[in-house]
Amino acid sequence: MAPIQSWRSGPPSALVAPVLGLAAIGGLVVFPLVALAAIPLVMAVVMAAGGLLVLGLSVWALIEGLAALERWLETDPRFHR
Repeated sequence: MAPIQSWRSGPPSALVAPVLGLAAIGGLVVFPLVALAAIPLVMAVVMAAGGLLVLGLSVWALIEGLAALERWLETDPRFHR
């Protein structure tokens, strides 16, 4: 029995070369498309983070406003009996 040759030297065969060429072109096309598809995902994450920041700041401002209202109600003589 002849030994199996695992290392082939020289250029790829005529059947394999077009497949490798198409795979290379496909890689050049698919990579930018995947990168472009990631843009809406990144924008969604940034917008969600911004929304959480706005929500947190709004809650903080509400608490500060209520605290100021409470201080005003305690010090204003119109509200004392």
